[in-house]
Amino acid sequence: MKLAIGMSFLVLITIQYGCQVVISSATNRLFKDLEASILNSDDPELIEAGIPPFLILLDGMLHQNPRDVSLLLVAAQLKSSFATAFIEDEDRQRRYATKAREHALTAACLDNAKLCNLDTKPFPEVESVIASLRESELPLLYALTGAWSSWILVHSNDLRAVAQLSRVQTLVERMLELDETYEFGTPHMYMGVFESLIPPALGGDSEKARYHFERAISLSEGKNLYAKVLFAERFARSTLDRELHDRLLDEVIDADPIVEGLTLQNRLAQQRAQELKDSADDFF
Repeated sequence: MKLAIGMSFLVLITIQYGCQVVISSATNRLFKDLEASILNSDDPELIEAGIPPFLILLDGMLHQNPRDVSLLLVAAQLKSSFATAFIEDEDRQRRYATKAREHALTAACLDNAKLCNLDTKPFPEVESVIASLRESELPLLYALTGAWSSWILVHSNDLRAVAQLSRVQTLVERMLELDETYEFGTPHMYMGVFESLIPPALGGDSEKARYHFERAISLSEGKNLYAKVLFAERFARSTLDRELHDRLLDEVIDADPIVEGLTLQNRLAQQRAQELKDSADDFF
């Protein structure tokens, strides 16, 4: 998320909502460029302030074009990211994450009728449908996984939400089968988190978690700093490996965060790494 984002927002929000907006390929390209501008920003504070007007405009366009898959996916990704990265109020987090998940599920259904009702149909049917997806549907899988995972995260106290984790894991497993390198190895990062949810003392498989985190780091050539942060937070802390924990966090803090498509995420990863490092003595 290569435009001057502040000026772009000012231009966009001057559009009069009274006129009929027709979604064209050029309009969708504009939104994709704005999304890219966000992802490539090295100023999290600017993005935190700038995303809301963009989301207001996006909602207005979706109101008039509720079946536009591209807009739905952009909205799903931005709302889920905004909820988990910048919003602290739990009620607001849940509202944004719920809307993001709705956008993603709607986009999936509109794109492929077999993907309708993924959250309610019997799990064996979900497995069968997901197994039939092809590489061309990876962007849809990726957006759906991100929005659905964020929704589960912010509803972690709701057993009904946590019960849907197996459905999201099925999406990630299919991404791994189709292209494990997708988006800097992010499918492996997701699997590392999933495998870390159950501590070894309760029967969790820590070696699988380690494998997926290390594979994500390797596939991104160490450029995906959040993979290292999650490796430290989810794995090293659960296995009480202080040496690994501190080494990973130091690597993140000392790294150059400027990477095409990852810059904002990397800046946020460095902030989280510093928080984890500051609290390490109390944890270990």
